[in-house]
Amino acid sequence: MYILGVNTGPHDSSACLLKDGELLVMAEQERLSRRKRAFGESPRKAVAACLRAADISLSDVAETAVGWDVPLLSEVEGAPFDAARFHEWLLPDDGGNRPPTRFVPHHMAHAASALWTSGFEDAAILVLDGRGECRSTTLARGSAGKIEVVRDWDTSLSLGNFYSIAAQWAGFTMWDAGKLMGLASYGRPDQVIPLMAAEDDYTFPGAPAPRRRPAQHYLQLHDFLYEYFGKNNYPYAEGDRNEPMAHASFAASVQAALEDVMLELARFARRRTGADRLVLAGGVALNCAANGRLLRSGIFSDIYVPPVPHDAGVGLGAALLADRELSGRGDAGPAHRMRHAYWGPGITAEEIASSIRDAGLSALHLSTEDVIARTAAHLAAGRLVAWCAGRGEVGQRALGARSILCDPRHRSAVARLNSVKGREIWRPLAPSVMEEYWSAMFETAPFALCEFMLAAVPVRGAAQRMLAAAVHVDGTARPHLVRRSVNERFWSLIDAFRRLTGVPAVLNTSFNLADEPVVFSPDDAIATFVRSDIEVLVLGDCLLEKACVDEPVRDQAGRRAARGTRGGRAVRGAPGASSSFLPWEAAGN
Repeated sequence: MYILGVNTGPHDSSACLLKDGELLVMAEQERLSRRKRAFGESPRKAVAACLRAADISLSDVAETAVGWDVPLLSEVEGAPFDAARFHEWLLPDDGGNRPPTRFVPHHMAHAASALWTSGFEDAAILVLDGRGECRSTTLARGSAGKIEVVRDWDTSLSLGNFYSIAAQWAGFTMWDAGKLMGLASYGRPDQVIPLMAAEDDYTFPGAPAPRRRPAQHYLQLHDFLYEYFGKNNYPYAEGDRNEPMAHASFAASVQAALEDVMLELARFARRRTGADRLVLAGGVALNCAANGRLLRSGIFSDIYVPPVPHDAGVGLGAALLADRELSGRGDAGPAHRMRHAYWGPGITAEEIASSIRDAGLSALHLSTEDVIARTAAHLAAGRLVAWCAGRGEVGQRALGARSILCDPRHRSAVARLNSVKGREIWRPLAPSVMEEYWSAMFETAPFALCEFMLAAVPVRGAAQRMLAAAVHVDGTARPHLVRRSVNERFWSLIDAFRRLTGVPAVLNTSFNLADEPVVFSPDDAIATFVRSDIEVLVLGDCLLEKACVDEPVRDQAGRRAARGTRGGRAVRGAPGASSSFLPWEAAGN
């Protein structure tokens, strides 16, 4: 039995396909449309990619599970639900073979995506995000066959919106939470922030009573916070993105307030559920600094966050719920732990060869062993390497399938790599570290959050010189635990680099440039390679080296590849604060 799971927007639309309860493939719309966050886009291209990867059609799908209760969402947004229009927007007709649709409440889908990929028999569940249909935070108790909501908080108390609005105040956009988190380490939490943890709760002291419609809560919180920040915090004016360090202490104060609330919610979850383990989902679960502090608190013995905790993952949760109900496997026990994030469609040797040929480039076709050896030598020589091999990652972290790699020993690599990617110079980069050497590098034992690069942990003093480019100003890093059993090719590359340098780690960031999604296809990889100062591209078992490509050919290849893959730059609007939260209601979609 095939179940199709989808997220329908207003951002991060995606699709996944389950067969008899097991995940086969997952695709994010942005990777295919080449528009970051895929604002307002139907997940059609992602659906098509999943069906193609499984070699089936829509007629083979038993049900489509949507990670939103769309009729309820339409009601709370004040728009009548037009089922025909929604389904026409969502999926191609496929000759009248459209499968039945199940609508799953947004936070229930988030919760399922975390619980039933954790491998835990039972767990406390915290969903923390911008908003669902009517809620922004949910505490639940999870078991093998059931998710029971204990308490929820409405959208006027959104921690995700709070952090997004703070990012805007500091001079970024509402989608730049990661930038604010990185900036926080440069400041001191010495400013007053109107977010306060209370016993089993949290509040925004002084905020006005919420308005009736959830759609208005974002704007109401935005106005309240902007007025508060302007009156109470240096430099008493909205930030300038060209001078971010002026807001470093503001960022540190915002981060500290969020962490205090998350710790209080975790204590509450432990008391109310009695569970010894915690799973997190929602966009706030991407906050690595908060996750690291939560782990070190010892409130729970184990914490799990899936590789796609943000909205792109709700289709998976919806599909898991649908499968358990339709198949009767609801009480059959927990799903297996998700040990990797390589669920994207794969690339073939034929596709790689065709892309190289169409771009007018030449490449070295080598054995896997030779590719690894030559790439390790390039890294040891200080070159930037783009690494594109196997099935792509899902989620916002590069985990050795679509990565840009560099030698981590030299601090100068931070400025160089951030310049190539168009990132702010002060933003941290992450190390990918062999499992066998983990304990020598970090002060905490290896744990699940580091499998997906989702927690910041302290780096041992003796290892900080080895990881000079990966250690943040506060002495932590956001490491990626690399297991040979999970990605032997990437592990072997790091091992080859270790044999050359003595360092069992490489610097790892996502393979993309500013305001672009992570690369998806060989065409995307080549387009990004030729438009950047990356010196080496590994595509499967093919090696492309800039020294072998003269400038006219490189420019021509860049134009060819870009024409076929780039669909536009990121939209910097504010879905949820606009006139419509429903992408299928917007004109032009």
